[in-house]
Amino acid sequence: MRRITVSVADEMHRALRLLAILEAKSFGTVVLEALDFYLRHKHAYDLDVAKKVNPSS
Repeated sequence: MRRITVSVADEMHRALRLLAILEAKSFGTVVLEALDFYLRHKHAYDLDVAKKVNPSS
């Protein structure tokens, strides 16, 4: 698993921290669940990088 560092607004940090307490989960787990939800909502797991082909070749 890779580690990332992000800056968030105080309000977002507070909301994540309180949600973690309410759900009896770690802060990191709540953040990972939020990221996973966002990526699924955006269908990001289905994205792929394709090599760009020059049509004049």
